[in-house]
Amino acid sequence: MKSECSGWSVERESVERKSVERKSVRAWSVATMPSRSTLHALRSDAPTLPAPDARQRKSAAAGGADGFVLIMVLVVVLLASMVVTSLMFVLTAEQMAAAAGNSGEQARATAMSGLYRALRAAAEADPGSTEWQDNPAVFRDQLVCDDGAQKWYFSVYSFSESGAIRYGLTDEASKLNVYRATEAMLQALPNLTPSLAQGLVSALGGGTPGSVSETNLGTASLSGRAPAPAPAGNSENQPWSCLDELLQVSGLTIPLLYGSYSNLTGRAEVQAGGLGTAPFADTQESGLEAGLRQFLTVCSYDLNQDNEGRARVDLNQDDLSSLGLSKSTADYLRALRQNHQPLAHPADLLEAASKFKDPKGKEIQLLAQVTKEDLPILLDRCTATNQARLIGLVNLNTASTKVLAALPGLSPSLAEAIVSARVGLSPEARKTPAWLYQDGLLNADAFRQVAPYLTTRSYQFRFMVAAYAMPGGSYCVLEAAVDAAARPPAVLFLRDASLLGLPFNPTPPQDDTSPQLASVQR
Repeated sequence: MKSECSGWSVERESVERKSVERKSVRAWSVATMPSRSTLHALRSDAPTLPAPDARQRKSAAAGGADGFVLIMVLVVVLLASMVVTSLMFVLTAEQMAAAAGNSGEQARATAMSGLYRALRAAAEADPGSTEWQDNPAVFRDQLVCDDGAQKWYFSVYSFSESGAIRYGLTDEASKLNVYRATEAMLQALPNLTPSLAQGLVSALGGGTPGSVSETNLGTASLSGRAPAPAPAGNSENQPWSCLDELLQVSGLTIPLLYGSYSNLTGRAEVQAGGLGTAPFADTQESGLEAGLRQFLTVCSYDLNQDNEGRARVDLNQDDLSSLGLSKSTADYLRALRQNHQPLAHPADLLEAASKFKDPKGKEIQLLAQVTKEDLPILLDRCTATNQARLIGLVNLNTASTKVLAALPGLSPSLAEAIVSARVGLSPEARKTPAWLYQDGLLNADAFRQVAPYLTTRSYQFRFMVAAYAMPGGSYCVLEAAVDAAARPPAVLFLRDASLLGLPFNPTPPQDDTSPQLASVQR
């Protein structure tokens, strides 16, 4: 009992002792702690930064967010401006493309107007007339339409041997038709060697002269500066309808065919390496070769009709009473029929004399006695064949001296004399070749030899058409060949040559000066 009480008192003393110690420590702490005034003085002396309040902290946070938003807005604006710029470019490009397309379509439509104007002029030309050859009043700067912003004109033109421009057409009958020409005739042309002439004749062996089919080569391509050769091979009995198909013949090259003017603009192209080499260099020098293209054709023919459009009388089989021939001429023709001696051409009657047997078997000599006055009627009204088309006749009124000199019976001096003499002929004399004999340029033998190759009419024509806007600069250039003898008149050949440029600088119609050759811009 006593021991338990003593233990409790020990524990109590220990607890009281610890409580006294804690009070002593607390009292010491309070005694040593500086006063509030002292702390305030210390705080006022120390350099301190004011603590940010809540508004400042919110403003700082908001400022960082605003900067990020501003950057995003700038990015969006930049992207939007790029989109708008791209859209404006697309719209502008589409507008320009539409305008260019409209101008291109208008240019081609204007060029086609020029083509049909030329075709109509050719179809309405009188026999023996050459008004279509150089007629600026009809073919130069012809107004087609005025759309308020631009005036559209066309000019129909051709090139001379020197490359000079003339406002008119070039007739194919002024050239040698390769389907009718012999090797000797071809060899008489410049730069056409005997081997090349033989190759031409051999290559045409599979063709069938006598018909010109309507052909549209509007999709033909221009490779570089000259037409590309046609695919090799000519189908049997399929005549060539385009002069460029002659490039299939071995040895016949583009420089030989087109000479120095293969760009179809009248600007000469001189080859530094000589004939047959490339590249070309543009020049405006004169006296250069124009190529075989000015001498050859594949699509010329005349109609077997008189100048009034009537079918001719066949001297070998038709009734002769309507011709009004003299008795001696009629007797001569009857004797030919009875003795089965057909005429090859009406000109064979000129100064003709032959021996025949009468019905009793007696030999007699008859004279045709065709006078100079009878010859024009005989050549116009009569024929010795029943063919509807006479292939490859050369127009005496338009052929050059080089082409005429290639015909049988004509020398270069005679050809020059013919070209000089035809200038002063009357329109009536131009309707037949009879004036060659009537005026004494040819004797009967020479006339009989060359007459089967001659005509005084042209029905097939080749030319260029340029359509252009003033002001504006848009243009279209077409090369065409037409047949005015077809019913209806037909386009034989059509090719777009716009990529080669205009051959002249268009001038307002009131300016009568000749157009200057345009500079090449490629």
